[in-house]
Amino acid sequence: MKARISRTITLGTALALGMPLGCSNDDEDAEGNSGGAPRDLDQYTPEQANWETFATKPFESGTNTAHDPDGVGWITEADWEAAKWDGTIYNPSQMTPDEFVAAICPSVDRVRGIREVFYAHQPFADVNNPTKAEIDEWHRIAINHVRALVGYTSEERQVQKDHCMFARAHWGDERKFTTMWDAEYPGEVGSAAGPCQGSSNSHCGASFIPSLADQAPYLPEGHPGCSAASGAEGVFSGPKSNIPWSIKWSRGFCNTLVAEGFWGGHVGPWFHRETFGLSFWDTDPANNNNNAVLRAKWSGELMPSLYCNPEDPDCDPSQTGP
Repeated sequence: MKARISRTITLGTALALGMPLGCSNDDEDAEGNSGGAPRDLDQYTPEQANWETFATKPFESGTNTAHDPDGVGWITEADWEAAKWDGTIYNPSQMTPDEFVAAICPSVDRVRGIREVFYAHQPFADVNNPTKAEIDEWHRIAINHVRALVGYTSEERQVQKDHCMFARAHWGDERKFTTMWDAEYPGEVGSAAGPCQGSSNSHCGASFIPSLADQAPYLPEGHPGCSAASGAEGVFSGPKSNIPWSIKWSRGFCNTLVAEGFWGGHVGPWFHRETFGLSFWDTDPANNNNNAVLRAKWSGELMPSLYCNPEDPDCDPSQTGP
């Protein structure tokens, strides 16, 4: 079994990561449970989301031992050491695209500093079986860490979970990958609202919103119905079905950062949108090595970028940043 790296968090690292100084960093107990995750989290991913294969596939080959970073079998201790964050704020206006990608994502599975953030927060009470609520909260923490890497740490720039965004991302995938809504909701095949079977439009289902009565089972009791709102959607095929939950999301983000850079249309919401919701869909449950689809929904206020693209003639990199 791969040796687990020490989880001691120094004062300097805590300050660099924006950690509250009173947080606990206790090691796991003998059964592998961190014990640090809160027990009263709201679940945002609808209960209808079928994540059974995401719970089992990571362990079928024997490569991985748990859903935490140290349980990822192909990432070595040296790899994680090389991906530590020292608190440096990375300014994309003053870096080449390749330099910025290397700073933020040393690899598509390693966002810089993410391992230390995971163990600082200990988001999974049981690293072998995290709940949907814990995974939803971990994704909020992880996205805000990505923002911290570029200095976006003020309260108004912290992303928040949104029940309608999570529900709409899931409805989009149900519309895209099944026919369960087609009889009740006919339409133009391949359109944003669907139906989607036979369509190559990766965003098919993006605008699909069922009736208030059909929404109710997916939302908390008493939650207002969801409607169309200004926002954005990203559909990412990078996250594989057999990747542990602590890093499954990162291939969606890092691969897109490699392809588009900081100013890319699919990258922007990760840094600048107020609210989010994610849906993960296993398109081939029988295949242990297939890619899973991540559909990300973003809404709320779109914060302005504090950086400028150096390719723009009026960009002054020296005048950018928080």
